[in-house]
Amino acid sequence: MATSTPDDRRRVKLPRSLPDRSRPQPYSRADAPYFRSPGFFVRVGGLAVLVGVVIGVLVLRAWSIQILHGPQYTSIANSQSFRVVDLTAPRGAIVDSHGRPLAGTTGHAVVDADPSALGTSDAHGRWSPTAAGTRQLRVLSRLAGVALPTLVAQIRRSVLRSPFAPAVVISRPNSGLVDYLAERASSYPAFKATWVPSRTYPQGALGAEFLGLLGEVSQNELGTKRYASAQPGQIVGQTGVEATYDSILSSGFRHAHLRVDSLGRIVGPLEYAHGKTPPTLKLTIDARIQRAADKAIRDGMALAQANGHSDATSAAAVVMNPRTGGIYALASYPTYNQVAAANDPAYRNSLYRSTSANPPLLNLATQGLYPTGSTFKPIVAEAALTQGLITPETNLLCSGSFTLGNFTFHNVEAGVYSYMSLPTALAESCDTWFYRLGNLFYLHRPGGRDLGIQSWAHMLGLGQPTGVDLTGEMGGVVPTPAWLQRTQHIPWYEGQTINLAIGQGFLAVTPLQLAVAYSALANGGTVVRPHVADAVIKGQSVIPLSFKPVRHLHMTDLAAIQQGLYEAANSPNGTSAAVFSGFPVRVAGKTGTAQAPTGSDHSWYASWAPATNPKVVVVVLIVHGGFGAEAAAPAAKEIYQAFFRLKG
Repeated sequence: MATSTPDDRRRVKLPRSLPDRSRPQPYSRADAPYFRSPGFFVRVGGLAVLVGVVIGVLVLRAWSIQILHGPQYTSIANSQSFRVVDLTAPRGAIVDSHGRPLAGTTGHAVVDADPSALGTSDAHGRWSPTAAGTRQLRVLSRLAGVALPTLVAQIRRSVLRSPFAPAVVISRPNSGLVDYLAERASSYPAFKATWVPSRTYPQGALGAEFLGLLGEVSQNELGTKRYASAQPGQIVGQTGVEATYDSILSSGFRHAHLRVDSLGRIVGPLEYAHGKTPPTLKLTIDARIQRAADKAIRDGMALAQANGHSDATSAAAVVMNPRTGGIYALASYPTYNQVAAANDPAYRNSLYRSTSANPPLLNLATQGLYPTGSTFKPIVAEAALTQGLITPETNLLCSGSFTLGNFTFHNVEAGVYSYMSLPTALAESCDTWFYRLGNLFYLHRPGGRDLGIQSWAHMLGLGQPTGVDLTGEMGGVVPTPAWLQRTQHIPWYEGQTINLAIGQGFLAVTPLQLAVAYSALANGGTVVRPHVADAVIKGQSVIPLSFKPVRHLHMTDLAAIQQGLYEAANSPNGTSAAVFSGFPVRVAGKTGTAQAPTGSDHSWYASWAPATNPKVVVVVLIVHGGFGAEAAAPAAKEIYQAFFRLKG
């Protein structure tokens, strides 16, 4: 290897001591070329790229955590530091067709207990009071007059439903207990008198027939179509529009947050979230007409009792728009007081325990099933006209009796003997005329095979649910030979058809069904779908609800039937002329006197007004009220006076 020899002329003698700034630094002549070589710069560049990648990954990860997954991690963090508590939320208001409030929301006092201060829960979530908690509960038991096991059961139920929510142990405390706990809050830290939302009824005890009751959703109701979104412990509508439109009126639970530590112990007060205001449900009901209908059926019962029918203790009325099916009033008696039901649990529970033949919870307008008597005759007439058995001018004999085999059917007026056309037979309600018409049906296809009467009754809405937007509607019966054989195990004889022709026998319909049928007679053949809901109001928006007609029927010679019902209320010999003679608004209507298995006959009146331009259908039933003209027709007149704002 070649080496270099130092030149003596380049030798320099350095001093032994130099200042630091002047001290020469070591320098490797051997490495100098490497720092200027491409390899050096490749390595440095690679290291820079590696550092850049690492920094980029860290930045991207931070961006992902903060931006992409921020809400998710925030939610997880909050779920660990907060617990969600479900509280009762206010329900949407219900108003009548003119905006009058029928049901709103107020608050009532309850006594809450703090489960964590009174006891502990085991691994299975079962809460048990501690010794100190038991002593405190025993004191509350004495103050409130509520058994200790009841208080414990209330807390356990609440803890299972919502572990961190205050447990309502007394749902309806008296004012004395509320004041006592408020004044001695420091002495009873585990108990607190507070307020929860509840229903209020600005119109008082009006409209129980359609408003309905509220109650806690049951285990069997959870998951059903009506309560698909309900949760355990939630207050829901049980009957009436409260139930039908629960998904609109209910806002579910109101959520609050409770701060807890890492061990799940409560460390802060409830923090309430701002809840949404539920929509308002607008009804077709007119509170003024509803009040008048309630009074009218009571007056009808009083009139029947004054006429000697002491068993006239129940009644119903339907007031409806014949063109849309919107119900203006739906009255039933006996009924219940929904104000008392909302405020008094004992009264509410008594409603469900009633063993009366006509319990308060039975809505006779939609659930009462009765034979219609002569109000069925126009339907029989339309069936006969459509089949060509008669024409409007066909004269049949109206006599004092009609004999079939060994049985004689009697007319109300025993001395009558006259041939009548259809309008006159309807106006004077001649039973024997319709007995003979019923016999024509039977002879047309013997053995009851002619189902023309039954077919038209069904098409007009009788003997089946109308589809009204209320709970518990009954279907009823329009008897046929097959039904009679299946249920009564007897064959169909000629007398069955003759009885059906005047609305007797096994025929059983509701007042609402008859109102639907008379609406079709009034409007020209449209079978409406009755309803009490009209629109949903959200803020300034009004969203109408649609109820399409069930069907449109082609009616044959309907004018003859309409003429007969007009004469019934306005001609001298009409069955209700004594009631409506001189009435400012012309009424078309039919009385009905239906025989009952026991007791007095049922009093019916089915009608519409004005006769030539129908705006309202009124159907009244006074159970065991006697003749239709004696009780039901005067009650209907009262309703018309209110509807058209006429002075009595």
